[in-house]
Amino acid sequence: MKNRPILEVKNLDVVYKTLTDEIVALKDINLQVGERESLGIIGESGCGKSTLFYAIMGYLPSNGNSTGEIFFKGENLLEKGQKEMMEYRGNRIAMVYQNPYSSLNPSLTIGYQLDEVTMFHRRFSRKEARKVSIQSLTDLHLGDAAGIVHRYPHQISGGMQQRICIAMALLCRPDLLILDEPTTALDVTTEAVILDIIGELKEKYDMSLIYISHDIGVVNKVSDRIAVMYRGEIVEKGSQNTIYQHPDHPYTRALINCMPRSGIVKEEVRLNTIQGYVTRRSAAETGCPYIARCEKKAHDCEKGYGLKENSPHHFSACTRAYAVDVPDRERTALKKVEENYDEEKNILKIENLYKYYGRQGKKIRALDGVTVSLDRNNVLGVVGESGCGKSTMGLTVSGLLKPTKGKLFFDGMDISVSWEKRTPDTLRGIQLIFQNPGRSLNPSFTIETIIGRPMKKLLGIKSKVERRKRIIAILKKVDIGEEYLNRKATHLSGGEMQRVALARAFSISPDLLICDEPTSALDVSVQASVLNLLGDLQQESGAAYIFISHDLNIINYFSDYIMVMYLGRVCEYGRKDEVVGPPYHPYTEALLSAVPDVDPSLKKRTIRLEGSPPNPTKKIGGCPFAGRCHRQIGEICINVPPPRVEFSDTHFVYCHLSKEEMQGISS
Repeated sequence: MKNRPILEVKNLDVVYKTLTDEIVALKDINLQVGERESLGIIGESGCGKSTLFYAIMGYLPSNGNSTGEIFFKGENLLEKGQKEMMEYRGNRIAMVYQNPYSSLNPSLTIGYQLDEVTMFHRRFSRKEARKVSIQSLTDLHLGDAAGIVHRYPHQISGGMQQRICIAMALLCRPDLLILDEPTTALDVTTEAVILDIIGELKEKYDMSLIYISHDIGVVNKVSDRIAVMYRGEIVEKGSQNTIYQHPDHPYTRALINCMPRSGIVKEEVRLNTIQGYVTRRSAAETGCPYIARCEKKAHDCEKGYGLKENSPHHFSACTRAYAVDVPDRERTALKKVEENYDEEKNILKIENLYKYYGRQGKKIRALDGVTVSLDRNNVLGVVGESGCGKSTMGLTVSGLLKPTKGKLFFDGMDISVSWEKRTPDTLRGIQLIFQNPGRSLNPSFTIETIIGRPMKKLLGIKSKVERRKRIIAILKKVDIGEEYLNRKATHLSGGEMQRVALARAFSISPDLLICDEPTSALDVSVQASVLNLLGDLQQESGAAYIFISHDLNIINYFSDYIMVMYLGRVCEYGRKDEVVGPPYHPYTEALLSAVPDVDPSLKKRTIRLEGSPPNPTKKIGGCPFAGRCHRQIGEICINVPPPRVEFSDTHFVYCHLSKEEMQGISS
C-alpha cells in the first residue's frame, strides 16, 4: 500500500448472542485502507461484508458484541461512546446503502433532506446549506439541480435517487466513503455513470473508498485492491489484477468462474457453481470456513490454514486454488439440443404490438410497435434500460396485460386477449417467472401447495397422492429435496425461492417460459446455478424462453437471439454473435461499453449516456434515442423515423446511420 493507512482494522471479532447460542459474524479481521485508496470487498450474502462496516460505524444491534481494534486516523473507534461517534458518522466517515428507497424519507423534499446534513454537521445556515446541496447535485451530474431539490423521492428515478444518496454522503467531505452495493438494482448504463462519478469524486475530494459487492466486475471498476470474505473471515486480498489472474484461494477462483463474462457462452462452457450455501458459524468452530464446500480440499489441507503473504502484497489463507492432486471439474457445454421437430418450429409471433397505460388524458406508450418471433427450444434475450418496455412485453405475452393494438400468436393461435379469455391449454403453455420470488410466492402456503395448485387447476390432477409424486420429482430436478414440501416461502433463501418458482413453472410442462430478470437479486454463485438449471430444463422439455435482463453478460451467455429495446421500440435484433459485435446500433454500443468486466485488464471506454429518455406520453416523430445518441447525424434523427437496416436474414437495426458507418463501430 503506497499511502499511510486512514483505516486499520486489527483482530476484529463480532459475535451475536441469541437465545440458544452465539453466532460468529466476523472472526479475526485484519485490513487497511490507505489515503486516497479504494478497497473492494467481495463475497456471497451472509459472508459478513455489511456487518464489518456496521461495526466500523458503530451500528451493531444490541445483541452484537465487537472486540479488537478499529483505528481511524489513529483513533480507536471501538473505544468511542455513541455521543463521540456522532462526530465521525456522516461527517468523517459516510456510508451509502444498497436501497435508496429506504434511505430517503418519502415525506420530505430532496432539498430538505440534503440541507439538514450540513446544517447538523457543519452548522450551516439554511441558505448556505441549500447552496451546497445544489452544488453537490451538480457534482453528481444531475441536470436541473435547482429543480430537483423541490421534488420528493417518488418523483425521480432509482438512478437519480442513488446519486442523491451519494450526494448526501459527500456533503461533509468525508475522509472515507463506504458504499454497500449501491448499484445492484440499477441499469447497466446508470451503474456505469455512478461508478464513473464515484471515481471522479474520489480524486476531486481526495477520499478513500470501500466498495462492497458480490460482483467482482463492478468492484474492478472502482477498486485498487480487493479483499475476499467468506463466513466472516478475509480469505484472500491483493490487487485486482492478482486476484483475477492468480487467485490462490479456491473460493476466490470459484466466484470468478461463476460469472458470465466476455467470450463465455453456453455453447462452450457450463457455468461453475459452488455446492451448498453459506452457513452460520458457531463460536466453537475452528479451521477453514470453506472446507465443507471446497472442491479442492485434501485430508491434510487444514494443517497449514491461515492468512499468509504468499507473494508481495498478496495474502491468502489457502493456496489450493489450482491444486493438481484434486482434478478440476470437467467444464461441459450448456447448449440447446438440435431441433428435430416435424411440426412448425415457431412458437410465438408478435406483430406490431402496442401497449398504452392511462385511459384519460396522457397515455404512456410502454410498447410502441414491437414485432418479433421466437422458435421452439430457443432463448430470446430482451435487454434495455428500465422503462424500455421489457417487462410490459413479457406481461402482455403472458396475458396479465391486454394489448392496446397488435397481434400475438402462440403456436399458431391468436392470443391477443387477457388471460381470462385464454384457453386452459394456452394458460398452461405460457408461464412467467418474476424478478422477486419473495413477492410471487404466497407466504401463507407450503411449497407443496404452491407447486400443486397449477397442477390441479390446469392439468386437472385431482389426486393429492399423484400431485405429491410429481412435485417431489420436479423438486429433485431443481436440486431441492422432499423435506421442503411442508416449508413456507418465508423460510427459504433467495436462491431456494427462485428454484421453487422454477419448479412451479415447469410442473405443468410449459412451451414458453417468460423469465423477468430472474437472477438480478441473486449472488453470483446462485445466479450460475439458476442459469444452469434453466438450460437443463430446456434441454429436457424443448421449451422456448423470453429472458429479460439489463445484464448483457448474462444475455450474451444464455440467449440464442437478442432484442435491444429503447422506449417501447426495437433498436436492434439478431443472433447473439451478431448483436454483441459490430455493426450495431449506437444504443447497443453504449450498453456494451457500460458492462463491467470480470477481467480488469480489459479496459474499454464507457459511453456515458447523458439525460433521460424522452417523455413516454408524447408521440416521437424520429428516433426515440436521438436526444441521447453520441452518433446523432442531425435533424433527420429527431424528425424522421429511422429505417430498418438489414445486415443478414436474422440481423436488423433501426437507425439513420449507413451500413458503412455502423460497420465502422468497434468496441
